Amino acid sequence: MPTNANKPVSPLLVVLAFATVYMVWGSTYFFIKIAVAGFPPLLLGALRFFTAGLLLMVWCAIKGDKLFVPRNILHAAISGFLLLVIGNGVVIWVEQTLPSAMVAIMVTSPPIWFVLLDKPNWSTNFRSKSTIAGLLIGFTGVILLFSEQIESMLGTSAASSKLPGMLLLVFGTLGWASGSLYSKHYNNKGSSLVNAAWQMLAAGAFFIPASFLTNEVQTVKWSNIPAQSWYALAYR
Repeated sequence: MPTNANKPVSPLLVVLAFATVYMVWGSTYFFIKIAVAGFPPLLLGALRFFTAGLLLMVWCAIKGDKLFVPRNILHAAISGFLLLVIGNGVVIWVEQTLPSAMVAIMVTSPPIWFVLLDKPNWSTNFRSKSTIAGLLIGFTGVILLFSEQIESMLGTSAASSKLPGMLLLVFGTLGWASGSLYSKHYNNKGSSLVNAAWQMLAAGAFFIPASFLTNEVQTVKWSNIPAQSWYALAYR
């Protein structure tokens, strides 16, 4: 009797899945820009990740998933810090000063870091002509897309204010790649949804005290936050 694993996948579902990823993932930088216009960056990260992690954890509990596995929680916390605090947190921070389109282009660099940082697979990756060619083509594409903005930016007085954000964003992409590789090599055997929930709760556990220490919570005027920032937070 054939199993579900051998059942062919509908091409339409594949197209819809990719379209959803492109639209949701691609638009997230635009909505971060809208959200951070009303929320302080660390408070935005705290609200986003802790709320999402809590809701997902409740859903996992309703499903009956096993939630408290110390080893899995530890790995999720480490990968969550790298992915969401360093990787996504830097994106939130730099969008205070950088255009969302510029950020979206720059965060396409993680594939380069994946290959450079994935030491266990160096012998395979660096012997693969297709991998090297893909990296070179992708890197060239990023430079071409970004060259006009770099040239125009460096030709203005705004260069000094945007350069730190650009360098910080490179660090953020390194964090995202490191977190992804950590998840790959220390793959948890538990539920992927539970793992994602712990990742977000771990990120929230960092952002919440950080937002208090930087006086964002104490000084934010909730009534002054525009409705579109709340909508953008809900979308994300």
